[in-house]
Amino acid sequence: MAIKKVKSEFEKLSAILDEDLIADECTAGELKQVHDQLQEAIKSGDPAQLIRDKKIAQQLVVFEETNPVVGKVIKDLINALSGMGI
Repeated sequence: MAIKKVKSEFEKLSAILDEDLIADECTAGELKQVHDQLQEAIKSGDPAQLIRDKKIAQQLVVFEETNPVVGKVIKDLINALSGMGI
């Protein structure tokens, strides 16, 4: 159940990146890298472990604090990850 919520929030993050809503190219590039790591984790057999290993949740916290455009989506994604015990 929790992974479905993570996937749903991940799709919102994908849409933000696809629509180029982040003006700062550096931030957009870093967020894209985290996005790709999260996508890899979701597709893996053990997403929770891969997310922990790559410290994706910690990276997302930084974006939540520094980028108001993605802040709500990141917060919701972090809450979904928390539901997975991450």
